[in-house]
Amino acid sequence: MSTELKKNALSFVDTVTLAVAGSAPSYSLNASTVALIAAVGMASPAALIIGAVPMFGISFAFKYLNLWRPDAGAAYAWVGRSIHPMLGFVAAWTFLVLSSVFMVTAALPVGVLTLNLVAPQLEENVVAAALVGGLWFTGVAVLTVLGVHVAASFQKFMTLLEAIVLVGLGVMAVMKFSASPANAFSLAWFSPSAFTDFDTFMAGMLVAVFYYFGWDVSSNVAEEAEGAGESGGSSGVYGMVGVMLLYVAITVAVQMSLTAETVTAMEESGASPLSALADALLPHPWGNLAILAVILSTVGTIETQITQCARLLFSMGRDRVLHTRFAEIHPRFQTPWLAGLTIWGISMALIVATCASDSIGEVMTSLISAIGIMVSIYYGLTGLACVWFYRRVLTANVGNLIMRGVWPLLSAIFLLFLGVKQLPDLGLSVALMTLAALGVGFVPMLYFRARYGAAFYQDPVEVHPAS
Repeated sequence: MSTELKKNALSFVDTVTLAVAGSAPSYSLNASTVALIAAVGMASPAALIIGAVPMFGISFAFKYLNLWRPDAGAAYAWVGRSIHPMLGFVAAWTFLVLSSVFMVTAALPVGVLTLNLVAPQLEENVVAAALVGGLWFTGVAVLTVLGVHVAASFQKFMTLLEAIVLVGLGVMAVMKFSASPANAFSLAWFSPSAFTDFDTFMAGMLVAVFYYFGWDVSSNVAEEAEGAGESGGSSGVYGMVGVMLLYVAITVAVQMSLTAETVTAMEESGASPLSALADALLPHPWGNLAILAVILSTVGTIETQITQCARLLFSMGRDRVLHTRFAEIHPRFQTPWLAGLTIWGISMALIVATCASDSIGEVMTSLISAIGIMVSIYYGLTGLACVWFYRRVLTANVGNLIMRGVWPLLSAIFLLFLGVKQLPDLGLSVALMTLAALGVGFVPMLYFRARYGAAFYQDPVEVHPAS
């Protein structure tokens, strides 16, 4: 059976679209805007801009590491082949855990929002939301098996429609509320001085990390893209630019449109900020366009996460780091079907497990906090890998020093510090579950290392040669 992904299946536009969709603009805004405003107040735009700085540093790390080695495993291969194989496995396992958890945080809201449109009386029912979310999840999983080109074409349509709705809401909000805003626009919203203290700043950064997570999917599909070495990494940078502009613009619109009392009430009730914004701008039922945008965004990010996880498992199977069957490619669709099926099964089990909770909001709060910690570890290790691989050429010119050295390094240090600092704030139970989920990864690592004796663990690590 073939173990090679389909070549040149994606254009540059496809990979940029996947990068934007991976961050799920509407979903992230809907899930995190109230939490961000509650954490940092009117400094939310500043939090998003400052939070983007280390994320851009990591996106450049992805860009330059992709130039070295386009690999469906992305960070797993780069960290493992440049620093240490075991750290590469840790990066991979961290991503698999956080992505599985993230897909629960995506499937539940899409279930709630769908029920809001078709059966509002059930939208607070955890079982109903999990069932509908699971159906969406299954449909998207089937789509990813049909081929990355099919998935990317579907993604372009969804992302374009989502962007039109978001930009439209932002423009209408500024036009309507400029004269009599709920909160008068101020440049102070963009200033670091708007944070009341260091703890507030760090809380805002943790939420911002959750906003931006997901753009790196473009590197996992690099082997299937035209100009694999260049397009896979560059797409992530362009995707970051697009989502940052959307995030800042819509957050400003929300702050101009909604009072502090409204935001506080939404935090307590778990209401949708995008729906509230749309309802303030449009007559019923046109406000439902915001709900549609969030559903499209959520479905889109589920698709990119399944795609990303399946390719990571494929790469690890190909390297004999996990079971070799993960490297099997569907003979017709040329996709890693068994890897995708495995991710579907694990995530569905987690979705079913959420039915034991009485509150969707409680589940979401705990999971989002844990995801922020794991994203910090995953991206932090990748930033370090870039610096370490290119260490011999960093002094060749100023560009190398900054773009492949200083910026990724400082970004990695900041993200790792952020993760360590925020871990105690998760609460004992969530913190222990997070650490346990990461720690259990050593079991398959040691088992398959002993079973296969993969060259991944035996070959010497690599470094960019000095020119």
